Amino acid sequence: MPSAVLPFPLNPCAAALLLALAASAVAAQPATAETPAATASAAAVRDYDLPAGPLGAALNRIARDAGLALTADAQLVEGRNAAPVRGRFDAPEALRRALAGSGLELRQATGGVFTLREASRPAAQAPRLSDAATLGAVTVTASAEAAPGDLPPAYAGGQVATGSRVGLLGHQSLMDTPFHITSYTAELMQDQQAITVADVLANDPSVRTVSYSLTNAAAGGDIFLIRGFSVQDSVLFDGIGGIATNRTVAVEAAERVEVLKGPNALLNGMAPGAGGAVGGAINLVPKRAGDVPLTRLTTTYLSKGNLGGHLDVGRRFGDDHQWGVRFNGVYRDGKTATQGQSVELGAAALAVDYQGSQLRASVDAGHQTMNNEAPQGAAGFGIDDAIDIPRPPRASQRIAQDWEFARSQSNYLLAKAEYDLTPDWTLSAAAGGSHTRSRYLANDVFVTSVQGDAQATTYFWPNWTNYRTVQGGLQGTVRAGELTHRIHLHASYLKKDSGFTAQYYGFDSFATNMYAPAATARPSIDGFSSRPPQTDSLQLPSVALADTVSLWQDRLSVTLGARYQRVKVVKYDTTTGAGSTAYDEHAVTPALAAVFKLQPHVSLYGNYIEGLVQGDSAPLGTTNAGQVFPPVRTKQREVGVKADWGRFSTTASLFHIQKPSGLVASNGDGTFTYQVGAEQRNRGVELNVFGEVARGTRLLGGVTFNDARLTKTEGGTYNGNAAPNVSRWQLNLGSDHDVAAVPGLTLSARMISSSAQHVDAANLRRIPGWTRWDIGARYKTQAWSRPLVLRAGVDNLFNRNYWSSGSGNWLYVGSPRTVTLSATVDF
Repeated sequence: MPSAVLPFPLNPCAAALLLALAASAVAAQPATAETPAATASAAAVRDYDLPAGPLGAALNRIARDAGLALTADAQLVEGRNAAPVRGRFDAPEALRRALAGSGLELRQATGGVFTLREASRPAAQAPRLSDAATLGAVTVTASAEAAPGDLPPAYAGGQVATGSRVGLLGHQSLMDTPFHITSYTAELMQDQQAITVADVLANDPSVRTVSYSLTNAAAGGDIFLIRGFSVQDSVLFDGIGGIATNRTVAVEAAERVEVLKGPNALLNGMAPGAGGAVGGAINLVPKRAGDVPLTRLTTTYLSKGNLGGHLDVGRRFGDDHQWGVRFNGVYRDGKTATQGQSVELGAAALAVDYQGSQLRASVDAGHQTMNNEAPQGAAGFGIDDAIDIPRPPRASQRIAQDWEFARSQSNYLLAKAEYDLTPDWTLSAAAGGSHTRSRYLANDVFVTSVQGDAQATTYFWPNWTNYRTVQGGLQGTVRAGELTHRIHLHASYLKKDSGFTAQYYGFDSFATNMYAPAATARPSIDGFSSRPPQTDSLQLPSVALADTVSLWQDRLSVTLGARYQRVKVVKYDTTTGAGSTAYDEHAVTPALAAVFKLQPHVSLYGNYIEGLVQGDSAPLGTTNAGQVFPPVRTKQREVGVKADWGRFSTTASLFHIQKPSGLVASNGDGTFTYQVGAEQRNRGVELNVFGEVARGTRLLGGVTFNDARLTKTEGGTYNGNAAPNVSRWQLNLGSDHDVAAVPGLTLSARMISSSAQHVDAANLRRIPGWTRWDIGARYKTQAWSRPLVLRAGVDNLFNRNYWSSGSGNWLYVGSPRTVTLSATVDF
């Protein structure tokens, strides 16, 4: 491909995928005429696994997927909910089951068209329509809008949703969103047997997991790279920061995992995590009770002996089912695929919600405990700058001492409410907090030779974090002629208090080898306190205002907004407890974004948006050690195109992100000073596809090309070099296929691949590229007249040993081959 088109060459494998995605976009056109194949498909029996939800969305999905003509008055289905549809039926029978309890019934009109009417007799006596005549092409002529508070429905294939929460802008459809965002569904998480957020994000080609704290890191939580920039300790819960644990996050209680790519200060405010959220935002959407009672039990086995169970119970109460209760409890414990390692993970989440005509409210409370025995490295493996990058150790080999551990406990509580002042104006409020306490007895392993010789430094690191947050907002619509203004005013206050004990670092050390670890006795920690005093406080008050102006019947939408953010950092003397303000500044971060619908199924979008990250602290060994620097402002420019071909969608985007950073500058006299004067620029292309590319075949994933460069370095020495720890290209592509010869059986495969990445600014050392294959199968059947789903999966099928990613000269080993088995039954 000519260099004038792209600023960097394409790998042949990536180029092939690029051409395949382009070809599918050209070849796929919306169906405009009835065909014999469509007619046969409409009458065919197929598998359904649709959860309860808005009735209009459910009916539209069934009709569209089957090629069935359905007409209805939108007011007839407005405010009604669909019953879950699970099993093998033809399309009319699936519609009838979705209508159960709604007070409506399906009626066949002339010409093979179906319509709805008020039920004239109980649903149990409704006529069975499974023997209906052959049906025509998709001509759904009316659908009800989702009720306030309802989630956007799932897209064809059920793996991603048709929309997502976009920070203070609220829920938007993908085609109306001027940002690159993906919302992974609970159905996908269940089918892939996901345990944590990192498992879910393994589907995204723009995301890489640096530290996966369930197995390979003692210190800190999950660290992700999105578009080559860090997202650490910054997972949102129901759109709010400071609620989800800053360790690894279990996903059994999540209905969606949403990923917004790029800086997002206007949308979500400044992230409180230590690493910030430069590359994007991750949001967990909690589960809510549906109208149909749910009692679901899942049992799980992970190699080599980790057993678990998950109970999911949901009920609604009241004359109009306005009250809902949803409980999710999960517990797993036992050995992992790494020798001598075990993980205990327990979580419980309770959600209570109220859905009234004007008032909607919810309370979420939860707890999580995670205990790791012999985690694989405290923070990866440090590699001496003077040696070449050694080959990675076997991921299935225990490298940690058998006495190393990481333990954490987290609790959270969040209350939210929305009240409709008028049909066009809504007040919202939220308040909540969380508390996480962790302690690690582990070793930093620093490798000093290519033969794997290393020095291990032992530390005991107790720490805790408290978050408290309050938010309020006003959202409304103003119409002025052909213009429609959707106004969002939002105010928030978040406080993060934390404490740790640094003096317990390096109280012991010993020589070891990365490939043949030495065994040493556990050092004594008698006299060490597990309850450190407060050391830091971060306060983040902010006010944001955004206006989305739409015209030409919403064909063009332009969003303009800004957030005023204050950042206050207080440092505490651990001896006296006295606090002093280390930094108190403010910043305004603007955003401008637009969407233009070239056609109803094709949207062009663009945005300029800024991010804000907590400033660094000067490291030990510099003349200004401990100095706290102001927040760092990042800038993104992005353009893209989204195409919805009816059953599958493609997205292409170009992004350009600039991020200032710190550097250690020489003073010429043997001393060094830390200053903010460096800059990294990531410029890339993303191509994504999701949905049903053929009947019974689902595709999810894509490819990302990222030309990450150092644009400002000390003295310009490394200007123009590739940025460390960013792969040139990343490919994630997964497919699900329903086996027609064996009804209920689905086979899946996924490839995850990354090119090589440099680990130093001089570009003298790098870790090689790697490819991992995952496979799976699931079988839907009946047991004791109850729906039963059996699942099996193998991650890292060929047991590839590789350096998965890095942070500076600290590298992380990929996960070993892991077998997962599960069974899910509804009672």
